[in-house]
Amino acid sequence: SGRVKAMNESIYYNVDKLHTALSARKSITFRYFDYDMHRNKVFRREGRRYAVSPYGLIWNSENYYLVAYDPAIQDYRHYRVDRMESLAVTDTPRDPLPEQFDLGKYVKTIFDMYNGRTETVQLRFDRTLINVVMDRFGADAHIRPDGDRIAVTAPVEVGPTFYGWLFQFGGQAELLAPDHVRRDFTEHCRQALDRYRGDDAPNS
Repeated sequence: SGRVKAMNESIYYNVDKLHTALSARKSITFRYFDYDMHRNKVFRREGRRYAVSPYGLIWNSENYYLVAYDPAIQDYRHYRVDRMESLAVTDTPRDPLPEQFDLGKYVKTIFDMYNGRTETVQLRFDRTLINVVMDRFGADAHIRPDGDRIAVTAPVEVGPTFYGWLFQFGGQAELLAPDHVRRDFTEHCRQALDRYRGDDAPNS
């Protein structure tokens, strides 16, 4: 919704080709681009084609991503499907997925709220957010009643992404411990607030 029609159509065609490649276990090639401030396409690798082994399609935050192995850098990467151009399915078999590679863990690390150092944190939420808490933390969390709220102890990777996720709940959520993470979150919020504070406004 709200996207340029040509962009929507390119996603459909790319997803169709990617499903074909995944089913046939074939490698793919494509050109990959970013946008500049004028909405012009700027191709990475000076426009040279990527050649990767595709392993899965992910839908996250209203975007499709491809998880693939790129032999040029000898590592796994994820690519926005709507930024892939001239995508082609080759006759070359994709590289076998190593047994030690956990696609589910990779997706959780990259696309969830995890993006920093691992910490076990204590949080408190309104009971109305129980489904959100379960969806986010699942079996990794210790969840218990706390008066008219719920308390959660869970491992997360703290940082701006996690703080942004937590901030959306306003007064319905609170980061309780550890103290240094609480202070870090407070400073993160203060820096955001400073962007909107007028020169004559108080500092607290």
